[in-house]
Amino acid sequence: MSRGAAPVRQLPGTADEIRARVPAVLEAYEFTRDNVLRRGVVDQDLKELCFRFLAGDPATRDVAVRTERERAALEWAEAIAYDSDRAGDALWSRLHLLFSESELVDLGCAIGFELGYQHWRRTIGLAPRDD
Repeated sequence: MSRGAAPVRQLPGTADEIRARVPAVLEAYEFTRDNVLRRGVVDQDLKELCFRFLAGDPATRDVAVRTERERAALEWAEAIAYDSDRAGDALWSRLHLLFSESELVDLGCAIGFELGYQHWRRTIGLAPRDD
């Protein structure tokens, strides 16, 4: 299924209804959602920007309107999602200037978890994110 194609539903229900078929899966997702995706040390708006970027939101592509911190976070999200070689010394130098180590752990894990969730949702025929 390509990104622009209409999804074909492979499993019936919402993402949470599907996760609930295995209670431990739903519990693990809810814990991650509540403690990493929706909370943490990084500003939630920055996480949401990265999550929208991963979902292909075209509004996230205009880096000219972004702060340096947002640009670095989006560049890192792109490296995590599409090409880890982009996370070279230059990017890491910028990341360390703009974020604390705890922020880097929080943001990087949030991006990774969200990326996995979005890929999973696409494979079962759901949109990458709920509206």
